[in-house]
Amino acid sequence: MSGERGPTLPRVVAATAFTLLGLLAVPVTAATATAAVAATSVTADTTPAPGLTVAVFGGGTATDERAVVDYTIELRNDGSVPYRHLAVSALLPAGFHLLRASPSPVSASAVPTWNADVAPGQRLDIQARVAAGTLKDLADGNPAPLADAPTELIDASASGAQAWYSVSACVRRSPGDPPAACGLSSQLLVKTDDDTRSGVTAIVLLLGLPAVAALLGAYAWRARREPRDP
Repeated sequence: MSGERGPTLPRVVAATAFTLLGLLAVPVTAATATAAVAATSVTADTTPAPGLTVAVFGGGTATDERAVVDYTIELRNDGSVPYRHLAVSALLPAGFHLLRASPSPVSASAVPTWNADVAPGQRLDIQARVAAGTLKDLADGNPAPLADAPTELIDASASGAQAWYSVSACVRRSPGDPPAACGLSSQLLVKTDDDTRSGVTAIVLLLGLPAVAALLGAYAWRARREPRDP
């Protein structure tokens, strides 16, 4: 029998898998090892929720270990249906933790959660201040859900090492439901040189000790010169 043969079952399965991966993939912003990396905010709808979107904004440059970073979780309802009693959750990388937020979360556990109502055309912003972890935290912990870039490390102990991390947020119609929409923001985490920090601390101490000694000497000299009561 002549002519081309139809696609085999493995080819069909592979083509379908690649198509699904293409739909779910989130674009990654490339950066050099030393360049500052702008935050990438995207929204991925996971279940039908017409008009409901979530975006995460923050960072904007490469982040040092243990730095404090401010994020905004933006919940929008661009549809015609009101949403009530939504559950908005922040998903933080290993070693990161929430310092404070406005409004305050109803649950400040490992997964901070807020309750929200959004009417058609309404936008709700959640301001969150987050303390970053370390490269070792990222290497030892599990990757953050919905991370759009690998957390591959050059060397967690090497000076100047860095890795991608993502802060994500998801909204559910009610706690326990599948996510209705999710968004994330990705930056580079850069290793802080502990030796440099120790050196700066030592310099501050060395410069401060002569000043303290001078103050004590001036006080003692003044005390000697002041007349004593008979």
